[in-house]
Amino acid sequence: MFENCHLRIGYAPFVSCMPLSPQLLASLYALPHCAEMPLREVLEAQSKDAPWAESFTVAPEQTATAVAAMLRHLMMATRDLQPGSIATEALATGGRARTHIEALRDLWLGNPAIVPSELAILKAFLACEAGDALQSLHVIWDRNSTQLTSLERAVLEHLESHHGKLDEEDIDYVRLISTPKTCRAPESILAGHVQRHLLDPSAPTVPMDDSLAVCSVRDALTECEAAAAIIQHWLAEDRTQLASEIGIILPSGPEYTHYLSEAFANAGLTASSLPAAPDRRNVGGEALLHFLQCRRRPAPAMALASLYCSPVLCWSPDVGSALANAVMAYDFQPILVQDLNGKQAALFSLIRSASPTTNGQLKEQIRSFLRLLSEDELLASDVAETKQLASRLLAALGNANDAAEAELEKAIQLAAAYQAPPCPRGPYYLGGISVMLAHEMPKRQFRKLLILGFNDGAYPPPPSGNPFFLDSEVEAISNTIGLQLPSQAKQLDASLNLFARQIGAASDQVIFLLSERDRSGSFLSASSSLPLISRLITGMDDPESLVVPLTHSEGTIWDRLVAWKPRPVVDPLEPIEVPTHYEFDLDLLSLRKKDDGTPRAQSPSRLEKLLISPLAWVLAELGAEHVSWQPEALDVMLRGSLAHEVFERLFPPGKDHPSDEVIEEKVPELLLERIRAIAPFLQTSAWAVERNTLEAEITKSAKHWSMVLKSLDAEIVGNEFWLSGTLFDHPVHGKADCLLRLPDGQPIVVDYKKSSSGTRRQRLQKGWDLQVDLYRRMTVRIDERSHEAVVRIGETLNGWFKQPAVAYHTLNDGNVLLNGIEVFDSTDVELVAGDIAANALALISARFDALKAGLLETNTTADAKFFQKAAALGTYALEDSPLITAFMRDDTAPSVTLPDELDD
Repeated sequence: MFENCHLRIGYAPFVSCMPLSPQLLASLYALPHCAEMPLREVLEAQSKDAPWAESFTVAPEQTATAVAAMLRHLMMATRDLQPGSIATEALATGGRARTHIEALRDLWLGNPAIVPSELAILKAFLACEAGDALQSLHVIWDRNSTQLTSLERAVLEHLESHHGKLDEEDIDYVRLISTPKTCRAPESILAGHVQRHLLDPSAPTVPMDDSLAVCSVRDALTECEAAAAIIQHWLAEDRTQLASEIGIILPSGPEYTHYLSEAFANAGLTASSLPAAPDRRNVGGEALLHFLQCRRRPAPAMALASLYCSPVLCWSPDVGSALANAVMAYDFQPILVQDLNGKQAALFSLIRSASPTTNGQLKEQIRSFLRLLSEDELLASDVAETKQLASRLLAALGNANDAAEAELEKAIQLAAAYQAPPCPRGPYYLGGISVMLAHEMPKRQFRKLLILGFNDGAYPPPPSGNPFFLDSEVEAISNTIGLQLPSQAKQLDASLNLFARQIGAASDQVIFLLSERDRSGSFLSASSSLPLISRLITGMDDPESLVVPLTHSEGTIWDRLVAWKPRPVVDPLEPIEVPTHYEFDLDLLSLRKKDDGTPRAQSPSRLEKLLISPLAWVLAELGAEHVSWQPEALDVMLRGSLAHEVFERLFPPGKDHPSDEVIEEKVPELLLERIRAIAPFLQTSAWAVERNTLEAEITKSAKHWSMVLKSLDAEIVGNEFWLSGTLFDHPVHGKADCLLRLPDGQPIVVDYKKSSSGTRRQRLQKGWDLQVDLYRRMTVRIDERSHEAVVRIGETLNGWFKQPAVAYHTLNDGNVLLNGIEVFDSTDVELVAGDIAANALALISARFDALKAGLLETNTTADAKFFQKAAALGTYALEDSPLITAFMRDDTAPSVTLPDELDD
C-alpha cells in the first residue's frame, strides 16, 4: 500500500522523509485503532445464496482468504470506504460481474466491522481536518502513477488539502520521484536504448554492443560464481570502478542468497544488504504438520515415515529411522514396537491412535504430543519452535466448540502455512556491492548492474489469478461503474514497469545471467521479457540467439567479462576394470546368522535374487538395500498381497468352495478389511477407481478358481503355511499360499501370482523356475506344540508316497500351471512336464560354492538380456542399487554359461 509515497515530517534542519503507511498516519493524527472481525465467522453465519457458498462448504479456509482479498480490493476501489457508494445498476443483470460485486458489497454493508484495521484507519483519516495533524508534514508522491488505487489517491489528495502540494522542483521530490524514473545510460549505447524503449513496440533497432548482454550458465550456483568473477574482472580492469557502483538483482528465495554469499566469500567481495540464508530447516514446524496429517486416518505413509524420523521426537534417530523404513515397507505395526516403553511407547500409541472426532479431542492430542518431544538440549530451539506453533494452533482453535466436529483440516492448513521467521537483510556497507531483490525498486544509480535468475517466471513474474473476475469483466466494471479492480493485465504492466525501472538504474553496462537447468537437471527457458530486448537489436531475429552460453564462450563477450585462468592439466583416470569376481576371506553364504551361530535360512525370493545378481543378494544379506521413499501406490506387489489375503479368507480349509453369488458378496468386504490392515490409503475417495478395478479382478479370479477346484474335486487342506528344509546343505524356508488334496490323496502345493501365465510358463518349460520346486523339496515341521491346521498339512504331505505336485495359479488369466503329475486329465489345468528347475538349481549350486569360497561374482551388461530371454526371469535385482551397475562388466557375453540346449 502507498508504493513509493513518502511523508516529509518536520522543519529544516530537523526534517526526515518516511514511507507513508496507515500506521504512520495514525500516529500523526492520533487516530483510533479499530478491531477487525474475523471474516470466516461472518461467512459461516451467511446464507447459502452467496456465490461462494458451495466453495466455502468444501474449502472454508481457502474461500475465506479469497473473499477477504477481493473484498479488500473492492474497498480500496472506493474513495470514501462507503459500501453505499457502489452502484451496480449499469452492469448486466444476472451477469457474473454484477452478482459478485453485489454479493461483496452486501457482505460489507451487513458487517461493517469486517473492514481491515488499516483501512479503518484511512477511513478515520478522511474525516480529519488539517488542524488534527500533530506535526507539520508534506506528502511526496507521483501523481502520474497508474498503480495507486482510488482510496490511496483520495488519502494522498486529502493530505495535500491539509498541507499543500510540493513543487516538482522540490529537492526531495526530485530525489524520490523524478530521479528514479530517469534512464541513466546514454541513448547512444544499447543499454540506454533498451532502457528508454523496452516497452515500445514501434521503437527502431540499434546495433549490438557490450553495454548489454544476456549470458547463460549451467545453474543458479554457477550464476553466482560467474557474477563474482565478472565483478572481480570489472574492479581489476578499471581502477576508477568502485564496488559501491555495482548493483546485483536477485530472485527472491534462499537459493540465490546462499550461493551468492558463498561465492562472494570465496572471491573476497563484500555484499551490502544481502539477505541472510536460512541455516536450518524448520524441523519443529514440520513435525507438528506431519503429526496433524497423521491424525487424519488413514495416515499417509510418507507423512507417517517423516514424522517417525523427526529429530524432535523423544526416541533415538535409530528407532525413528527403523519405524520409518517399516512404514515405507507397509509394516505399520513393526516388531520393534514391542521394545518401546515409557514416553516412547506413549508417543507411538498417540501417533497410531484414532482420528479425533471433536475439537476437544484434537486439542488434547496436540497437548499430548507436546509432552512427548525430545529433551535433548541440542534440539531445544527446534522443540521450542514446535511448541510455539502448537500454541498458535491451540489459540486459533480456542474459539471453537470443544464438542463440535474436529477442525482438523483447518489445523493442517494453519500448520502448513507456517514459515520460519524470514531471515533479516544483511548489514549495509557503504563501500559494498548493493544487493536488491527482484521485487524491489533501485534506490540509486549504478555504473554496472548484474541481473541474476533471468529465467521464465521472473522479470516479470507471472500474474496471480483472480477467482472472482476475468480480465474482461474487470475492464467492463471499470468502464461501466468506475471501480478499478486488479487484473492480470494490470499486474503484468506493473511488473514490466518495475523491470524497466530496474535496468534503467545502470549508466554503463547491464548484464543478465540465466540458468540453463534447475537443481534437478531439467531444462529452463529464458525470461519472457527476452523478446522485448531482442526486438530492439539490429539483425536479432531469434531472441534465443541473444543468449551467449558459457560453454561457447571463446571469442564472445565472456572474454571481456571474466579473466580466464588456464585450465589445470589433469591426467584422466584409467577406468577401473571390474573383475569376474571379488575374493573375500569369509563364507559369504553365512553372512546372516542366528543367535546360535548357525546360518539363517534362505527364502525362494532371496535365492531368485541370487540367481540374477550375487552382488544384489549380498547387499540384501547385509541390509544395504535401497529403501524408496515415495507416495503410496497400488503397484504389482501390493495388488498381489491383497489378492492373496482375500483368497486365503475366501477359500478356508475344509470348507465347501464358494459359489459365484457368495464370492460376489464376500470379496468387497474381505478386500476392504485387508485394505484397512495393509493399505489404508486405498480407502480414500481418490483411489475409488483403482479399488473398484481390483475388486472386479479378484472377483473374476475367485470365480474361476472356485470352478477349477470343483471340477478337480480338490479339497483345500491349508492356506499360508511355512515349509522348511535344506538345499545343498543350506537351510531354506518359504511360505506357500495353498495346499490342495485330490480325491486320490495327491497333494498339490499352489502359489498364487497376480500376473498372467505367459512368462511363468516359459520359465517352467526352460527349467529356470525355483519357487514352487523348492516348496516341493521342503516339509512342514510338526511337534507337540503344532496347531491342528499345521498337523493336517503335515499329514497330507507326509502321507503321499513321493514328492507333492506343485502349481502356479496366475490370477490375471485364471490359468493353473501344474507340474509333478505325469498324466492329468483336466481341461481346467495346464500340465507342464519335465524338470522345471534343472537350470536354476544348477546355477544356485554354483553360486553356493562360490559364496562359500568367499567369491563374489559380478554381472555383465549382457545379463539382463540373457535372463529375460533364455530363462524368462525378471531382472529387477539388477536395478536394486546403483552399485550393481557400477560393478558391472562391459561384456557382450553373460556372466553365466548358457546351457547347450538353450544356446541358439
